[in-house]
Amino acid sequence: MKNNSKQVVLEFNLPDFKREDIKVKLSGNSVIIKAEKKFKKKIQKKDFFHVEKSHRKFNYATTLPKINPNQAKVEFKKGVLKITAPKK
Repeated sequence: MKNNSKQVVLEFNLPDFKREDIKVKLSGNSVIIKAEKKFKKKIQKKDFFHVEKSHRKFNYATTLPKINPNQAKVEFKKGVLKITAPKK
């Protein structure tokens, strides 16, 4: 977290997640981030059966200085989630 007199910036590395897997909730002095991804692959042949499953979760919550959540920017590029929120 980067915190200066004008804004708060948070960055998270979330490789292998897509934007639709991530939920961000900002309020006056807190942020909650949840990400979840499920994967299932099934291969079935005449004499062979294979199932592969994985489940990934990421949860983060913290208290922030007073921010203006309506003016916050949330970006997700190349596996990095960046939240920039101006302070009140």
